[in-house]
Amino acid sequence: MAPHKLAVSDHAPTTRPQDLELPQPRVANAQAEQTRIIPVAMAADLNYAKPMSVAITSLLENSGTDTSYDLKILVAEEYPAEVRDQILSFENRYPGNTITFVVVDGFADVKVSTSHLTAPAYFRLKLPDLFLDVDKIIYLDVDTVIESDLSPLYAQDVNDVYVAAVPAAVYHLRSAEAARAMGIPSFDRYVNSGVMVMNLEKMREDGLVEQFLELSAKEFDSDDQDIINIVCYDGLRHLPLRFNLMTKYGPKNVEEFWSRPAVQRVWSRDEYDEAMSSPVIIHFADKRKPWMDVSADFAERWWQYAAMSPMCAEIVATYLADAVAQAAGTASAVRKRLRSRVVTLEQELQGRDQELADTRGSVSFRIGSLMTSGPRVIRNSLKRDVRWSQPRARVIEK
Repeated sequence: MAPHKLAVSDHAPTTRPQDLELPQPRVANAQAEQTRIIPVAMAADLNYAKPMSVAITSLLENSGTDTSYDLKILVAEEYPAEVRDQILSFENRYPGNTITFVVVDGFADVKVSTSHLTAPAYFRLKLPDLFLDVDKIIYLDVDTVIESDLSPLYAQDVNDVYVAAVPAAVYHLRSAEAARAMGIPSFDRYVNSGVMVMNLEKMREDGLVEQFLELSAKEFDSDDQDIINIVCYDGLRHLPLRFNLMTKYGPKNVEEFWSRPAVQRVWSRDEYDEAMSSPVIIHFADKRKPWMDVSADFAERWWQYAAMSPMCAEIVATYLADAVAQAAGTASAVRKRLRSRVVTLEQELQGRDQELADTRGSVSFRIGSLMTSGPRVIRNSLKRDVRWSQPRARVIEK
């Protein structure tokens, strides 16, 4: 279907085969580096529309002065008009960038094995055939924040490969037996599919979509990510960690990060330091999402962009109280108190679109204040609950 604007374990380390030429980062020539209109694809059902708005906000907030994004959003069905219009409002807030919604057929019956994934994750498998006029594209999961211009990522050379992406370290510890069972020689090439530079032209030339769709009828532990790694195995190139800093490895806890055998196997300390000092993309590749738990790594970065999103009021109302409560492990009574505070904040945010530029700072401050004061409120509330639960005679004596 042509794109259009909608109207309304236990794994033992493996020994790398001596003849295996591992994918390496490589930058394209200077002419490619000058490309400024960058195609970017995302996929999300309605449940992920709010987090996606945060990812888009971070993308456009941090674009270079000479960079424009041609953003393509893959959906299973039309969004409600209100939600669609909020997403399309980015075009007015950030002139020069374009957004197109594309309804993708199929995958309705696909069996998703990963608990925090939904069927739209499979939509990326159709990208080569969806955009016949696009030869190269960046794919981004919506549980990301983009911290700088993506021109250096788009400049990565994929001329002789299908995909350039960051290694998924934990998979590299899987056994040779597991690799054979999945149908690949080794896990040493395995990449995370949440951030990819995709050579759509080469994929079309080699008929990869047909192979993707054939495998999508089968069940894999890591769903479409496994499919991409199987089909593209001989055409994968590794990118530096800073292009996809995955929170699942505990990157803010240095000791925890380096205690993991998978990390030691895949990344050097220099690469980790570079990623932490200048991340291009932070990827919340874990069950702990920042909109569900404010104690998640880099959650403060996600909420900073949430305060700038056109869906800020809905994000606060839907997520913030429970995210603070989850971080504190609080009881339902205290959660209600937090919910009351959030509702008040939501009311203050209503109708603020025309004065967004003036209120960004105050909104961000209020969200940050609630995030940091939430645990204190919880502790004090619990103390009061305990005090007032004592026999009345003791309360009177105080």
